[in-house]
Amino acid sequence: MAEPFSMAKILDWRMDLEETARLTVTQLQARLRLENQQLQSLITENIKVKNEHIHSKQIHSLRYNDYYKNVITEQIIQQKNQIDSTLADIQSAQKNLVQTYSDRKIMDKLKEKELTTYYQNERRREQMELDDIATMNYKRRVF
Repeated sequence: MAEPFSMAKILDWRMDLEETARLTVTQLQARLRLENQQLQSLITENIKVKNEHIHSKQIHSLRYNDYYKNVITEQIIQQKNQIDSTLADIQSAQKNLVQTYSDRKIMDKLKEKELTTYYQNERRREQMELDDIATMNYKRRVF
């Protein structure tokens, strides 16, 4: 019967942290895709507005069009800032993921080392028992 890993709960906790970090990165990447789609739709709308009223000569229409273009431009700037923020969050989450992955790998190596040591000790103990049995059998034959 193998001795359980003495830090099994810590290893499980590290695995949970790694899975949480991986999930966070995935969610942030999905958010980035949505934000990029929003940005593209804003850019498309901006181009559409610029092209629609290019030949208009009515002052109210031109003022409204200019105001609307300014609003869309401001939204584009805000969306780009939001994308930059999300990119920074993704980088931070990826660094966290790499750290949690390396922490878990360290714990895995520690587990392997502990199991190897345990099996070596078991082999030594069994060998000592076999040596004792052999010695007892030899003593019975000789004496």
